[in-house]
Amino acid sequence: MESRSADTDIVSRTEAIVGRLKPLEGPLLPILHDVQREFGYVPQASLPVIANGLNLSRAEVHGVVSFYHDYREAPAGRHVIKLCRAEACQSMGGDELAERLLGLLGLGWHETSANSKVTIEPVYCLGLCACAPRGDGRWRSDRAAGCRHGRRTGEGGAGMSVKIYIPGDSGAVALGADRLAMRMAEALKARDLDAEIVRNGSRGLYWLEPMVEVETDKGRVAYGPVKASDVDSLIEAGLLEGGDHPLSLGAPEELPFLKRQTRLTFARCGITDPLSLKDYRDHGGLTGLTTAVAMAPEAIVAQVTESGLRGRGGAGFPTGIKWKTVLEAEGEQKYIVCNADEGDSGTFADRMIMEGDPFVLIEGMVIASIATRATKGYVYLRSEYPHAISMMNRAVEIAREAGILGKAVLGSNHAFDIEIRVGAGAYVCGEETALLESLEGRRGVVRAKPPLPSAQGVPRPSDRRQQRDFARLRACDHGQGR
Repeated sequence: MESRSADTDIVSRTEAIVGRLKPLEGPLLPILHDVQREFGYVPQASLPVIANGLNLSRAEVHGVVSFYHDYREAPAGRHVIKLCRAEACQSMGGDELAERLLGLLGLGWHETSANSKVTIEPVYCLGLCACAPRGDGRWRSDRAAGCRHGRRTGEGGAGMSVKIYIPGDSGAVALGADRLAMRMAEALKARDLDAEIVRNGSRGLYWLEPMVEVETDKGRVAYGPVKASDVDSLIEAGLLEGGDHPLSLGAPEELPFLKRQTRLTFARCGITDPLSLKDYRDHGGLTGLTTAVAMAPEAIVAQVTESGLRGRGGAGFPTGIKWKTVLEAEGEQKYIVCNADEGDSGTFADRMIMEGDPFVLIEGMVIASIATRATKGYVYLRSEYPHAISMMNRAVEIAREAGILGKAVLGSNHAFDIEIRVGAGAYVCGEETALLESLEGRRGVVRAKPPLPSAQGVPRPSDRRQQRDFARLRACDHGQGR
């Protein structure tokens, strides 16, 4: 009787999820994600409900569940610890870490402790390669999230006198940035100091993370690597004025690693508040889109072709040619698909941009949509990047509220919207046609070509680009494409 009652409850809750998400295009993966969030795994009792709701066979649904690493077919422990098994972590002691932890708990991979408290699972690259070896049992507390977006921490005055930048990039978080931000907020409040904590992205100097920067009259002054235990001594040394301290680094732009660089794609990463449109505009954002909404699609394609912009997925295919193909393809509905599924160990550029400058990706996709007359966009983002998923979803919401996305982009007659679609742990989905299969709710199996995605993608004409391609459109706008 208890089993039947449990199955009835599972069926009822699964029906609610299916009913809510069924209107999406290719809804199977979003439904499975929600089912697993609801129950901690994908129960057998859910499969026929999903199959009937989507007019699929139970075998088709089970085939998708069994294909992706993320989906569990049995209950997990209360705490799931994922240890990275990718090459960067292995080279930095990941195997020894895994052996030690599994031995201490007396568990094997995918096994759950007898008290149902802990399950150990492998994961293949968390994008934290610069901080290897790493595992993912992390959470972001409400207190840490609360001071992420420039929350005023003091009550002393009417205006903000100082901005303190503490990275919210997940690499910095893995090294203690959230604990540091919470301790900084507590210390500023206790001293009644008027300051604003901004959770910026990372500049990429992970050996100095968490790197704190303070905005002073003489420019920004950096300190690092800073631990939560360093906060009191920093404030006592005159942090808010850029005072001297053993952790002082001086002006960040003068650090040798940064001084030799001319940054284009990463120009704002680590400098701005990633979720502030004002910051984005003040640092050159939306200039390209403002220009594009007044141009004909053919003119945009011609300018991008002339810029020499090429794809960043390995083949270096000219972006202008692909856009021209999609523009000239017949179809009532066209799509822009951003491939943010970087699964190779040691590569985390996409993650850094999405967490540190998400509006540049959104702006690039909107420009691409105008150039190709597409009206719907997808960012296919790997599940191993939970913070990037959160940032991109929030950035899309902000862009909609500001009229950058929606039925009238920046007041024009062009309509375009973006949906963040999360993968489920399959390295092969970095390949464009496997990604499109996954996006449509199937196993991520590579398609035979032709037809090419630019002619028949999701399943209509689609421009599928690497995430950095869209981010680099701003460089073309400033005449730096070649």
